[in-house]
Amino acid sequence: MRNLIVLILVLCSFRVPISQGRPRLSLVLKCKQSAGFNLYAQGTTKMCLYLGQENKTYVEAKADCTSRNSRLAVLNTLEKYQIVEPMSNVWIGLDDSVTEGTYRWADGSILDLQSELKKKIFYPGEPNAAYELEDCVCNYCFMNRPKLFDSPCGDTYRYLCEKVI
Repeated sequence: MRNLIVLILVLCSFRVPISQGRPRLSLVLKCKQSAGFNLYAQGTTKMCLYLGQENKTYVEAKADCTSRNSRLAVLNTLEKYQIVEPMSNVWIGLDDSVTEGTYRWADGSILDLQSELKKKIFYPGEPNAAYELEDCVCNYCFMNRPKLFDSPCGDTYRYLCEKVI
C-alpha cells in the first residue's frame, strides 16, 4: 500500500505546461524522457517541444534539432500554430530553400499558399521574399509583430524542435 501511495505522489508531481486538458500520462513520460522537451497542448493537439535558448541560423537550428532526435517544429494545423504563437523570435520547420515559392514543412509536406491556414498563420503580405534569400520562416520575428514571416536563413533566432511521439 505504501509503495502505491509513493507511486501516486511521484506521478502527480509531473508538471506539464499545457493550455487545456490533461495529456495521457504516456505522452508526458515520453516527452519528459527527452532532456529539455516539454509537452504543450491546444485543444486535443499536443506537441513535445524544445525551445532553443541560443540564437542560431536556420541551418544550425535544424542541425541542433536533428542532434536531439527531433526536427524543427511543423505547424501544419491552426492548433499547432496556436501552441507556439506567443513564442517570439523562433525558427520553425518551414522553408522554400529547394524551390522558390514552394514552402515545405520539416516533415516534407507542402504548405498551400492559398489555404485558410496560410492566411491565419502568416502576417498579412507574407511570405514575400522582400529581401534576397528570404527562404526560411520564423515566428514573431519582425518588428515585434506576431505571426509568421519569411526571413534570410542566415539570420539568427532561437528555435523550436519538435519530438514526434
